[in-house]
Amino acid sequence: MASCSRLPLHPFLFSASVRLACNRNVQVEASTAKSLYPPILPSRTAKSKAAKRRVVTEVFEQLRSCTAQEKIRALTRVQRKKLPEKYESAPVVDESVLSEVRSVVCNSILQEHWHAKKGRTFIQKEQEQLVTPFLRNALCGLKNLLAKENPVLSLSSLAFDPQVNYYWLRGERTIPEGHRRGRIEPMRFQIDDKPHSQIRIPQQLPEFVPLEAEISAEVPVITLAPDLLPLFKRQYDNNIFIGWCVPIYIILFY
Repeated sequence: MASCSRLPLHPFLFSASVRLACNRNVQVEASTAKSLYPPILPSRTAKSKAAKRRVVTEVFEQLRSCTAQEKIRALTRVQRKKLPEKYESAPVVDESVLSEVRSVVCNSILQEHWHAKKGRTFIQKEQEQLVTPFLRNALCGLKNLLAKENPVLSLSSLAFDPQVNYYWLRGERTIPEGHRRGRIEPMRFQIDDKPHSQIRIPQQLPEFVPLEAEISAEVPVITLAPDLLPLFKRQYDNNIFIGWCVPIYIILFY
């Protein structure tokens, strides 16, 4: 008569056990087969997490293939807008001039925040009550101080709250929509700005490059109007008025 016996579970816990070993290579052939289609990857310019993850992955893969010096340079660099290298370096300013400039700015700050003893005001009037007088005093002091370094400043004059009008005209465009759709009109841009202060000089500033000179790809050609650029879109509005489309059935009586 057969007797009951208990087998230990210890041998079944290891993958190398004889009872769990399997030599069937069913999935090996499927994984080694070469795909006939390219892999599906997200777009680099898409606004999604997958696209951002792909860009980050490619950057790290590029860093892994670099040398040690290139890795340090790539990880510690700071991107800044740089000037062309063909221009000469600016002359070194003496330390005494910098100390005088520092003293003028400190005196302007003390004048507004200590001697005038102005209290706190509303956020809407903070710039008008605190920042504007400081800029006016600092600008007057710096103009008189730097006049000995630049003789043009001695002949210039200061204008506060001036009215600046700018008119930009370049090229033509086709109107995309509206009652004037399809017509060709010049690209015009008109802004009416009112800055805080302005230094007016009697002579024109020297130009970096003559207008007749042929410039390579260093200076890009911008074909868009300034009101379509992100730099001016939040500050200025195009004040060019092209007129209204008046219906025919409207009759005006005088």
